[in-house]
Amino acid sequence: MREKLLKLKIDGYVQSKELYEDKSFVILVPYYLDKSRHNLETADLLLKLSDDRESKKALRIREDYNAYDWAISASYYAMFHAATAALGSLGLRARSHDCLIEAMEYHFVHKKKVLETELIGKIARLKSLEEKYINQMWHTKSRRNTAHYKAEASISRSDAQRSLKDAHGFVERITNLIDELREQGG
Repeated sequence: MREKLLKLKIDGYVQSKELYEDKSFVILVPYYLDKSRHNLETADLLLKLSDDRESKKALRIREDYNAYDWAISASYYAMFHAATAALGSLGLRARSHDCLIEAMEYHFVHKKKVLETELIGKIARLKSLEEKYINQMWHTKSRRNTAHYKAEASISRSDAQRSLKDAHGFVERITNLIDELREQGG
């Protein structure tokens, strides 16, 4: 059932050109992976700063300051840029966050193809991306939305830690997936 619904959504993204082929995007994959790693470092830094009284004092930041919301956001964007790199390694681009996540699930979890391109045939030979990574990206996106768009929401250290942990695992797995694609001649 989920796969059928996903196919309908992907077909809609392709028809509306929200998901499209861009073979030249492949050259940008390393830059998106670098951006992903940069976002992980930023999230790590923000989480550590939130707990470091000496650094806060040296930076003249109030003692009760925390950047848990921004650590969550940077964690999500680490995942977002890694996912963009993964689709880009197939010569595909997504114009929205939801399209990107659903295209990742469709192509890398269910190993289905929507666009005919020589690059996308490689996914059939890859190890499947475990669905847990897609779920983690959805959950982190949801935490990011709460952290940034709901002023009344309480954002905890554990929310930020969970997002960062998920992002580290996601980026590592996507990097390995892209390496597999490269080894296949892409």
